[in-house]
Amino acid sequence: MFGSWIPHKQYQRNLIARIIFHLGFQPGRVQQLKNTILKLFYLNLDKILPVIQPLYSHTGAPSKEQAGIIRSFVLMLDQDKHNITDWAELVAGDPLLFDLCGFTERAPAASSYYDFIDRLWLGSKDAEIRRKKKLRTFQSKPRMKLKQGQKLPPKHSGEVKKLVSRAILGKLRISRKEQHMQEFFSRLVVDPSAAMGLLGDTKALSIAGDGTTYFSGSSHYGVKVCDCKSKGIYDCDCPRRYSDPDATWGWDSYRERYFYGDTLYAFTAVGTEHDLPIYLRTAEARRHDSITTIFALQEIRELLPELTIRDAIFDSAMDNYPTYKLCSNWGIHPFIALNDRTKNEDGAGLPRGVTCLDDYGRPVCPGGIPYAYWGSMEGKGLKFRCWFAAHNRDCPCCCTPSSYGRTIYIKPESDPRLFPPVARQSETFREKLRQRSGAERVNKRIFVDYGVEKGHMRDRKQRFFRATMASVNIHLDVWIKHSSVQWFDILTGACLDAA
Repeated sequence: MFGSWIPHKQYQRNLIARIIFHLGFQPGRVQQLKNTILKLFYLNLDKILPVIQPLYSHTGAPSKEQAGIIRSFVLMLDQDKHNITDWAELVAGDPLLFDLCGFTERAPAASSYYDFIDRLWLGSKDAEIRRKKKLRTFQSKPRMKLKQGQKLPPKHSGEVKKLVSRAILGKLRISRKEQHMQEFFSRLVVDPSAAMGLLGDTKALSIAGDGTTYFSGSSHYGVKVCDCKSKGIYDCDCPRRYSDPDATWGWDSYRERYFYGDTLYAFTAVGTEHDLPIYLRTAEARRHDSITTIFALQEIRELLPELTIRDAIFDSAMDNYPTYKLCSNWGIHPFIALNDRTKNEDGAGLPRGVTCLDDYGRPVCPGGIPYAYWGSMEGKGLKFRCWFAAHNRDCPCCCTPSSYGRTIYIKPESDPRLFPPVARQSETFREKLRQRSGAERVNKRIFVDYGVEKGHMRDRKQRFFRATMASVNIHLDVWIKHSSVQWFDILTGACLDAA
């Protein structure tokens, strides 16, 4: 059952008293941990009580130090520590870290840390153990090489279209094991950041979506249980056990290599002074981002109903008509880079032989002459012919041997892909696409600054929780910059003077 809970204001009073005590013995270390202390001072855990309290039964021995365990996780990543067992022992033997976490009796063992993570994950612990013991077919590293920027195609064609149709009808299945962790993250830091104005205009929010590789700490070879080795067969494909059965092979389009693990998908609030993650999701490494995006857009609307998304910025992986249809249905302005398969040699997202559109929306040929409009054709759109051929003039160039001249087709302006709500040729569109780098900066903060992969986690639950706590730290870093820290400076100054 859920045990006693110390309110945040009481924790703050206790923390100030303990800081005064530690300043008398190790003022240099306290000053060194100034930002860390401020993080925990401002982190109000009372906001997540409705999320974590129902995860405990109404009977049995009461839990202890749950609030302290949460602060300890924040502190662990802040101090660049990644082994929970070692960290639990360190906190138990360090009075300053013990007091920063807010522990009252004794520091919990590592098992209490793991138990808290298990409760936040929607999945049976016994089922997880059975899955790890189950023999699975060996899947070797794929051999097919893709080009830079190219992604693995969706497993089933037309899948995005089906998902969008269900999402518009409100029938998209949204069950996922990380739901409690998402609610935990939303209530703990996203809601307060929105109230502080750190996300920008909450009624016209700009978000950038991006998926990134998340390596598994386990080996993709698994553990062999066959006797092939005794027979002199070392390269067999026999079924084997895997310590991380959730991990799959995926393609890292940026580094042009395959990776074994998961994909971490995130929405970042952009267009403000600071780029802050507001939504996280995990997906199979082999799943295409265009599919994950549909689920993500549905889930963020339910997790954060007080936020209204106006602009959504994506890379070319989401350049498909169903995604534009979904954004239009939900009142979202999409800013999506055109996919490489539709670009010509000059890089314009228009049919071959068209460099741009003029001020009147007419396609312009490589020679700088607008094509002549020649009616419309059902299924193909608006028809345009070479201006010289259409007017029976001698052509100064020779872009085609046909006497009819080059012919191209442009879909009507209602086409949401080539003609989105904000014109692709506008400076606003280009500026929005530049803001997508905010999502990449957040990924850098999670994976480099807070080093979530250093723990070498062997299951998806642990990986997602580390990414969640790293994102909590990112919000707390920004809170410190926008909050008054005078109380800490006055406190340390007075204590040092008295000493």
